[in-house]
Amino acid sequence: FASIPIFLVPSQFSATAPLKMAAKKYPFRAATMGGFCEAMIPALRLDYTEVNRRVNYLKDKLDRATGADFIFAHPGGESTLHLDLRFREAHASGGLLPKPGAAGNLPSGEAYIVPYEGEGEPSRSAGVLPVQFGNEVVYYRIENNKAVEVLSQGPVSAQEAEKLRREPAYGNMAELGLGVLAAFGIRPIGKVLLDEKLGAHIAFGRSEHFGGQVGPKDFSGPDAVIHIDRVYVPETQPDVVVKRLELIME
Repeated sequence: FASIPIFLVPSQFSATAPLKMAAKKYPFRAATMGGFCEAMIPALRLDYTEVNRRVNYLKDKLDRATGADFIFAHPGGESTLHLDLRFREAHASGGLLPKPGAAGNLPSGEAYIVPYEGEGEPSRSAGVLPVQFGNEVVYYRIENNKAVEVLSQGPVSAQEAEKLRREPAYGNMAELGLGVLAAFGIRPIGKVLLDEKLGAHIAFGRSEHFGGQVGPKDFSGPDAVIHIDRVYVPETQPDVVVKRLELIME
């Protein structure tokens, strides 16, 4: 690592977490490109100075916010979710990596933050989070920043309930991200690396590589470690709509 100044990592699986951790120790720059494919090339041709400006604008808002309030519309009606953003610093992933010791995604275009996970006082993150899988919408009950129960019925709901039972760390609310690339005409392609940069997304699982508390030690083994984003744009979740998202300031 010490002798290589730049890494480009178009790997099958995401190398974001290990490279972010390694970049804190070694003076390299790295672009992580998990699942990279030809359909992502238009997102590399954007004006990244403008992408970066918008991302940093949102980072400033997330830095100053103490919480985020969602209202979701879905086939079951409406539900609300509060994410606790106290005691946390946001991150900007604007596609520019000019300084050594930095690793980030390409394509890029999001500001993101780890909700407070309750390592001191209890987290205030609570509510109901809907996520659409195919034709089924799964409803997770969130308490103390964790999905603790699946409220819906169906084959996918049963699978998700089993995941929460088997791996409680899977249910950690690991990230709130706000992507900007949809405003540049980019559309989802079915790859999380790109799709999460389009709009609002909420991640489950690992967070320590973003400054959170949940890491590999909290899972049953290396194969169980996961960080998975649920992206709220019409093409990825047509039956679930973010009707309103408010950042709460002091």
